[in-house]
Amino acid sequence: MQSNDTPLIPDAAWLEKRLGEGALWRPDEAGLPAELTDAQSREFLLTVGFPAVRLDVVGLDTRHVRDEGGLEPFDADEIYGNRYPDDDSPPEKFCFTVATRYDQHLMLEAADGGITHYDPNGWDHGEGWQGPAADSLPRLAVLLGLIAESSNALGSADEAVRAAAVTDLRERMADLDPDVDESAFWGEIFEDLG
Repeated sequence: MQSNDTPLIPDAAWLEKRLGEGALWRPDEAGLPAELTDAQSREFLLTVGFPAVRLDVVGLDTRHVRDEGGLEPFDADEIYGNRYPDDDSPPEKFCFTVATRYDQHLMLEAADGGITHYDPNGWDHGEGWQGPAADSLPRLAVLLGLIAESSNALGSADEAVRAAAVTDLRERMADLDPDVDESAFWGEIFEDLG
């Protein structure tokens, strides 16, 4: 079931209607890492919460955020290949894995709240950073909600139903967040669905 009431910043009711009751991870202040300094991301996590789900139809998993230390801070310069191997200075930029699909990661940037695509297979060559994947944590939550909303049609045995659902979902996601169109992370998902 699809609706046209897609918010830019969702509330808990909108997300749970699509992802299921209890699907949101809503930590308290003590449960958030100090390295996460983006105010919008912190407020969203504390007030709305972030989906902690597995979307089987696309193989995307966010359940780890509920684990102890689920938002583990990574040295962004190190994993994106911006730090020399012998540089032992303390990290200055942080990011957190918020979603995985096979070995690919969506990372929350600690300071600005953007969501980037990280390929762990390329970090030692400075190729771990694969570009933006979503504007913000709230926007990523909406994208996950849209996928969940379309999951029955996306998993249909009827090829025409599935193809129409993929086209519709791609358009809706790109309309919501222009980063979707340029992202290899989302592009691979749509290719696999097609």
